[in-house]
Amino acid sequence: PVMAAAMQAATTNGAVSASLETTTNKVLYKTLDFNQTTQQFAGFAIPMPKAWNNGTITFEPLWTFTTGSGGVVWALQAVACSDADATDVAYGTEQTSTDTALTAGQLHRGATSAAITIAGTPASGDMIFFRVKRNPADGSDTLTGDARLIGLRIFYTENAATDA
Repeated sequence: PVMAAAMQAATTNGAVSASLETTTNKVLYKTLDFNQTTQQFAGFAIPMPKAWNNGTITFEPLWTFTTGSGGVVWALQAVACSDADATDVAYGTEQTSTDTALTAGQLHRGATSAAITIAGTPASGDMIFFRVKRNPADGSDTLTGDARLIGLRIFYTENAATDA
């Protein structure tokens, strides 16, 4: 998992960071809040384990909301960088996960995305840069309030039992 607290809001059209505490039991968590009308972004990087097979990945969003109704479309894209590679490179094609808002304040787990091909030429030990967004222009994104991203689960395939 990659929690929202480990992500960075983009300088241009960045999601808004929030710290939350539940009313009764004081459960604490951080979110990145994505607006219903403006496309906003956040990013993070993971030095992938050597055991990763350098293939496609998928993701599952963990999110909530405070008000409104409808659906949310989350999107993720990524690019691999090896030692001495430039970091100002284009992301690969995004894939999405669509979910329906059920009850405000509850944890929502979106569907697992289709396979994401990481741009660049992924190699063992690469740093993978990710960009996540809410896609309010998508016809299935109809939530009338902010969608609050709690985190993402990233799924990948390994081709070794250890990172040795």
